[in-house]
Amino acid sequence: MQSGYVLKSALEPEKEDLAKINRYTRRPFTAEEVYTFKVVLCDNEVDRDGERFASQALQKLAELFRGKSGIFNHSMDAATQSARIYDTKVETDNSRKTSCGEPYTRLVAKAYMPRTQGNQDLILEIDSGIKKEVSVGCSVGSAVCSICGADRRRKDCGHVNGQVYHGQTCCTVLSDPQDAYEWSFVAVPAQREAGVTKSWSKAAGKFESEDAVWGRKWKEKLTQETAKYFTIAYPGIAIETARKMAQGLSPEELEQVEKGLRAEANRHVPLEPQLAVKKDSVDADEGFRI
Repeated sequence: MQSGYVLKSALEPEKEDLAKINRYTRRPFTAEEVYTFKVVLCDNEVDRDGERFASQALQKLAELFRGKSGIFNHSMDAATQSARIYDTKVETDNSRKTSCGEPYTRLVAKAYMPRTQGNQDLILEIDSGIKKEVSVGCSVGSAVCSICGADRRRKDCGHVNGQVYHGQTCCTVLSDPQDAYEWSFVAVPAQREAGVTKSWSKAAGKFESEDAVWGRKWKEKLTQETAKYFTIAYPGIAIETARKMAQGLSPEELEQVEKGLRAEANRHVPLEPQLAVKKDSVDADEGFRI
């Protein structure tokens, strides 16, 4: 992908939007309580690394990105979660061609956040265009040469991205998405036009973006924490069994389960010193962070 950016904010979510938003909330929210906006996550144009998503890959990514959190600078800190995607759509403009001659196709997402005193400045920054650039963290299972179809994860076919062969510009085609971790507001995109820096991860066995590596590490850490609290809350369960159970959960499910198990574990063994300094007040939007 070459760029990711906020398109525009919605004036007011429709009834259908609210129904989709409330699938992710713990209580029904009204149109007046939420702020919504559209964001282009990625497209099928060749980026500065000479790589592009296959159009079919965007369809799969549309499914994978639903429900994913929007954060800042790909931070693994849950406190940076600011918004959540509640709907996605793949749009094709047949009047516009990519550099590879295909109809231009992009993945557009709808995101929401609760209107609180704590995020009024963020909403203003989005509306004013200050917070606009975004970057995504995802992994794919296939990266092939557009000239010969060779798997570039396993061998060097000799074709160079950006070079022209028989009238066709070479690039690496990314397909078979495996997972979508998160999307981030970034001050300086990983690429000059908000693309992502990609790298081959032997540990994951997949072609991943650098951002996706951080997302995977965050999920692994959350899985470990969930397993730890599970064994504290329920001493009869082996930690390996708890870890296997946690590995089957999505990131959103992990967050909810980890929070619940941490509270239950704290009832058995206090996780904070009894003399720890207590906060005088709780942030107004603490309970609405997503």
